[in-house]
Amino acid sequence: MATAGDVAALLGGARSRVRTARAVIRDWTDPFATLEAMKHGPWAEAAAATDDPGMFGLPDEPTALELRQWVDLERNRAREERGELVVIKDGPRWWRVHPGLGPASGTEPASSIELADALLRWTDPQPLTRLMELQPAGETEAVGRKALLVTATARPDNAYAGELAPLGWGAERWELAVDAERGVVLGTTAFIGDTPFRKVEALSMTLDEPFDDALFAPPSGV
Repeated sequence: MATAGDVAALLGGARSRVRTARAVIRDWTDPFATLEAMKHGPWAEAAAATDDPGMFGLPDEPTALELRQWVDLERNRAREERGELVVIKDGPRWWRVHPGLGPASGTEPASSIELADALLRWTDPQPLTRLMELQPAGETEAVGRKALLVTATARPDNAYAGELAPLGWGAERWELAVDAERGVVLGTTAFIGDTPFRKVEALSMTLDEPFDDALFAPPSGV
């Protein structure tokens, strides 16, 4: 049986074991449970004053998005496709295209650009060992890989740390599926009480495959 130290060591070394990653990810959110989680953080007063999750840009019913993400950790490149939205990063440069938004581009830092945040955190999960208490909870399987099931709680004042955003801010606890060999995260579920409010899971994942440079080239029209 793995120990908390084993889990921390596995997560802490993942970044050195992975060069590239590609994944199809399902990101499910319950907006009302999310609003409940927000009542315990920096937006507590505003969240307590409304029962409309739309006030925080959340959907009006549980919603699942399917994302395609690529990260090249060795060359600092990433790509995300979310419906018609395509965002690409190559070093400090980024490009975004969407039929309804028009093209955009820029140079880091750019706080308005969200790009492959789940896969970047999954392949570099070392910050989780600093921000969370980790407790092994058995074994599981995810995307055909043997995985450790881990229960995590935020250390004091860390529930809204930026590094936890891809997992779901403000959770009372999280469940993580961690690849037992590579240490990358394969899925996370955030809970308020016993109710899940965000579940992010890999539907498929490939590690260390070579990428065509065209994946990270500026999209046409930018």
